[in-house]
Amino acid sequence: MSKFKTFQLLFIIAFVFQTINVQAQMGLAVDKNNNGSSIKYAFETGSDVNDAIAKAVKVLEEQDAKNIFKLKSTEKTGHELREGHYVLILSSRKMSGKFFLSYGLGASKDSKEDAIKKAIVHLKEWDWGYENDFGYKIEKEGKIEDLFPAEEE
Repeated sequence: MSKFKTFQLLFIIAFVFQTINVQAQMGLAVDKNNNGSSIKYAFETGSDVNDAIAKAVKVLEEQDAKNIFKLKSTEKTGHELREGHYVLILSSRKMSGKFFLSYGLGASKDSKEDAIKKAIVHLKEWDWGYENDFGYKIEKEGKIEDLFPAEEE
């Protein structure tokens, strides 16, 4: 086999391997009520963060959600990671006598604790009134790799 054909074959194999492993990004969207409180969420995966968010929006649209927000992060919150730990947190509090819910999604290659820190950063990007004293609970967590089961042969 010529060097050129070997190079072509290696390029094709690398491209196919990269394409198979691309679907490893996470996205979050929420439906909010008139008070700005999240009333339901959709957490999805996709070929990139935008694809994952689009899938999350579609899930909410299929549930007749009317006030959908795409919770795309502007910070390094790990939504683009392909391995590690992810955490979806939920914060709740009373605000002006009304119940208020908000979500944050974080992921880390290093640890669950780091994923939680990133989830809090994400939550604060969308809930400007959130303070650490409000606390949070873990709504969903796991290994990122488990979101993308290996293809069966």
